[in-house]
Amino acid sequence: MSTNKIIKLSVLASSVLLAQQIYALEALSDQSLRTVSGQDGISLSYETDRVTIDQLNWKDNTNFSNGTSGNLNLSLNNIEVSKIDNNKIGGKVKLDVGTNANKTGMRIEAVVNPANIHIAKVAVCGDGTRGADCANQNTLGALTLQNRAPMNFVLETRSGLFNSKDKAYLEFGLQNANIFHTLKNGNEYNQFILKDFNFNFKGTGYLYLDANKGMVLSTNSPNASDSTVNEVVLERVQDLDNPGKTRPGFNIDVRYKTNVGNDGKLYTANENTDQLNSIIRLGASGRLRDAEISVNADRTNLGGAEGASTSSNQMTGSTGLHLNVKTSFTRDEKNSSGVVTAEGTKFELGHTGKNSYAIEFGNLTPLQIRTQSGASLVANTNLAYINFGDIYINAVQTKSLEFEIGQNIAKLLGKQAGIGRYNLSNNAQNAVAIAVRGMDFQAIARNAKFIANNGNDASHQITSQSATWGLGIPIYNLNANLGLYGTTYGANNAEAIGFGLTMSTQGRDAAGTKTTSIILIDGAPNSFNTAEEVNYYTGLRNIDFFMDTQGVLAMEQSGIKLDLPRLVIAMGAEIALGQLPGSRYEAAACANVATTSLNCFVPANSFTNTDDVLFGLALRLDSSAQLNILPGTAADNHLAIQGNIKLNASDATTNKNYLHFTNVQDNATIGFDRIQGELDLNAKILVEKDQVKFNNNIRLNPTNQAAGVLKADVNLYPTADRAQNLGTMVFTGGNIRSSFGITPR
Repeated sequence: MSTNKIIKLSVLASSVLLAQQIYALEALSDQSLRTVSGQDGISLSYETDRVTIDQLNWKDNTNFSNGTSGNLNLSLNNIEVSKIDNNKIGGKVKLDVGTNANKTGMRIEAVVNPANIHIAKVAVCGDGTRGADCANQNTLGALTLQNRAPMNFVLETRSGLFNSKDKAYLEFGLQNANIFHTLKNGNEYNQFILKDFNFNFKGTGYLYLDANKGMVLSTNSPNASDSTVNEVVLERVQDLDNPGKTRPGFNIDVRYKTNVGNDGKLYTANENTDQLNSIIRLGASGRLRDAEISVNADRTNLGGAEGASTSSNQMTGSTGLHLNVKTSFTRDEKNSSGVVTAEGTKFELGHTGKNSYAIEFGNLTPLQIRTQSGASLVANTNLAYINFGDIYINAVQTKSLEFEIGQNIAKLLGKQAGIGRYNLSNNAQNAVAIAVRGMDFQAIARNAKFIANNGNDASHQITSQSATWGLGIPIYNLNANLGLYGTTYGANNAEAIGFGLTMSTQGRDAAGTKTTSIILIDGAPNSFNTAEEVNYYTGLRNIDFFMDTQGVLAMEQSGIKLDLPRLVIAMGAEIALGQLPGSRYEAAACANVATTSLNCFVPANSFTNTDDVLFGLALRLDSSAQLNILPGTAADNHLAIQGNIKLNASDATTNKNYLHFTNVQDNATIGFDRIQGELDLNAKILVEKDQVKFNNNIRLNPTNQAAGVLKADVNLYPTADRAQNLGTMVFTGGNIRSSFGITPR
């Protein structure tokens, strides 16, 4: 064949191939982003039988206590990807490109086949000659991910990949995945399991790069003049173990399993054949607004690394990870008669496993029913929300982290406000440091109901409910430092996780619009205006809370072991009973009164005054503890906490353990001060089909030794700075039993 003929055939073949791609350059429709698709685009399929990776590292620059700097590695070692059943390892990727108004958009669609991903060792390690040197570094455990269903990803854009002016469409579906965290204890391998983990959503928004925020994925436009409402939907997922049933689009189902072996390919979490003990389940589904995720490399102040010396430089070096995640929850939509016409975001919280129950929370709103607007009140149309604040993740080598406390917490602790150091270990450790700054969760569930687990038999179903109740656990200004490192525990050097945790919350903001509280809600209709709920509440409100603890977590046959050589807790709160801020009073004279008549409504700032307060509560606990978290079984589906607590004796200058009750009208206080002694704790939490039970048994001085006697000084404080000692109270031993149940009506 001549050269000319070869050239002609090559041109012809190329033209045929290019023609398909030219057809793919179609105009994008403004009607729906989801119609972006070419004739064929580019499709890629990949398959294999097995994948192994020796080591995968995330390198983070850090400053050490001796003043030098270098890298630490969050290291994933001995990774193996194997197939599940007859599914080949692999998947498909499809890319389409389209144009509209001189803009080029794209559609990326990927499907990943079910597979088993096993990481034999996770550790924080220093640099080695090749990768990270983890030979002598204790493990944080083994991780295994089983995506039992195909994982889906779709991204459609109108103009480029990153664009703050044009919308993008995103789908992500991780469904029915099992995640195993395994620790070795002698010859045993025990594990936490996240069973049927779901993160399944779809929505429209903006994907762009920002000079300050970094990479941003948001439903809201960065252009302040664009008020378009976009939503993300957490879609419920089919339950593979219970056909015809569904689970929340975001689902965390925590289980516990023992004697699992060390072969990650053999791990299972089958409700019917495995001995899965239950810990807790939580989930969320429904429509979300104001959702945003941003990622950049900003760093926070954790202080200088502390070892044999303390560095003057910040332990966080030139790299790091900074995240912000936030969203608002849609509320129920009602007609003029108060009937729900469209449901909003739903939460689920409770027990898990066969024949268990949980609680579904809905009609999520902010604290205030109405807000002040000049001389009248207006309906609060703001949405309940969660903002995880600033989350900083770094690899560090230190034995302590810096943490700042405010005036209210400092008063409870009997110390000065400001920055202090709090230990995560007695010796410097290679650790993952996670810092949270300014987290808010402002949501009141004004409607709640009990729900049955998908796997319950016929005798453990819920047929009907008529109770009208709700629950509020809002959190304001949560700050925390958490350090995690690998260690060993006990006589057999069991693999364990060492940790140090310091955290605090703020009781409320100055205006009374945000709070940290634990309150029960009566959501019954107002007797004189059925279009509104009466919104009675009771519980602990405006909670200033602090906790500082250091210890080890190990997995044993009976459950999770927590060895806490230091456990410090302080809390100040108000015990209150009233109506939520901005609610209409339940009175005939207020049935249809306009909101300009303030006498018929609870003040919008009622959480800033003491009208609803029964008494004030303040406490401090300074102790060491040995605790066991005992997961529930199928026969006895509850969560139990057992253990021993030793209250440290106070010294000449510090009242380490106390309990105070205050009359908020004149601040007169009765106080149990300088408490010391030893006690055993046995507490159980049980969610039934129509109530929640808390059963407690406290044994005083369990060893019957003089050092374990529980005693306290009893003081009367007519004023805050003047104490009248009423004597000393002594318990040489005995038991305190209680049973507390919450039954909605």
